[in-house]
Amino acid sequence: MHSKATLMLAFFGASLHANAASVWEFPNFSDRVQISLANHHSVPFDGVVALNLALLKRTAPGFPGTLLLAAEDAQPAQALETQLDHDEFLVAVHLNANETQPISLYYSNVQHDQLPIVPRVYASHAYGYNRATVAIESERMGYRTYGGFFFDVQAHSKDQLGLINSLLGYSSISHPPREGEDIIHLGDTLGVGGIFLRTSSDVYRPTLSTPDYTHRTPKSDEPSYKVIESGSLRAVVEESLSHWTIGPDTVAVRARYEMDANQEIVHCHWWITPTLISRIYEIGAGILMLSNENNTDADEIITTTGIQEKSVGRIAVGMSYAHTGAKHVVTLETPGGKNKVVIFPKKLTKGGEVSGEYNFAASWTGSGWPDPAAHVRDILAQQSEPPTATILAHETNPNPKALEAEPK
Repeated sequence: MHSKATLMLAFFGASLHANAASVWEFPNFSDRVQISLANHHSVPFDGVVALNLALLKRTAPGFPGTLLLAAEDAQPAQALETQLDHDEFLVAVHLNANETQPISLYYSNVQHDQLPIVPRVYASHAYGYNRATVAIESERMGYRTYGGFFFDVQAHSKDQLGLINSLLGYSSISHPPREGEDIIHLGDTLGVGGIFLRTSSDVYRPTLSTPDYTHRTPKSDEPSYKVIESGSLRAVVEESLSHWTIGPDTVAVRARYEMDANQEIVHCHWWITPTLISRIYEIGAGILMLSNENNTDADEIITTTGIQEKSVGRIAVGMSYAHTGAKHVVTLETPGGKNKVVIFPKKLTKGGEVSGEYNFAASWTGSGWPDPAAHVRDILAQQSEPPTATILAHETNPNPKALEAEPK
């Protein structure tokens, strides 16, 4: 569901000499791994491919070494941005529709340097003076919590790419900076991507954090936040609530939110664990309903669109849940209005932890999209067919005498 490439092992021998048809572009590197990336979608892919780090290490001795450089197999070489993300190796790529592109991961266990990479995503455990929240953004779109398990939208103005969430946190809502603004009023709803539990007619949503600016003592059962990765190609934040009271019962909930460079989508993976439970609960997630609905449930995508304020213009939010088995339910009423929701297939019982995942996104005419709902549907649909990655070979430098020489 998330835009992670499927990594297939197809190398020929543990260590091959360089293919004569493939030029060794960086002579100071002793090893490289050649990868083939394939976009099977009918539209271009411009984002991050995640490769299995353990599989790469089994294929290439010493990977990723003390210094690594990724590049397209072309002349002149086109360097690619990378990031190590715990158990994955991330590469930022552009693939045309139905294109296959070979790349090489050059690495050394002798060289020690730091190649500069400009951050293209960012996560922060603060929003102005309020630390009881978390923000996550790419250069194209930003989101932040209101202290709960749902998100607000920090949209970027047309042609204003950048990492601006922190700037908005210190700006007046009535006079937003030209880079972007808070485009949506959520009220007491599921917002964007909000999680909930329900049994019979009772609906439960996780409690909210107490904002710092209220100068009140936080409650004992509030969510906590952690920035797992602040960037530069993938930002990851985690929210947890260890003691969530739902009627006579208590559970623990945790959600991890990921955002990749050049994307407008956030991927959510959630876990709910019963602590003391006497009933069976359905688990769902959803988005607030705007004035005009656009239901594309056949594609496992739900969207809503509308105009809340004329001065802001049309906005749209959406959620996708491909391959999860979730079922679309038309509406769920909360004190602040109606929400479009999905219910996940596995129910919460005494049987143990339940987990799931979904994606969410938002769009705005002010970002240059005449039809925000169509744009949200398009970008969510693309997540269902991520690129595939195939390991072609591990190779050693055919000219080891050049390893300690100045590049020629």
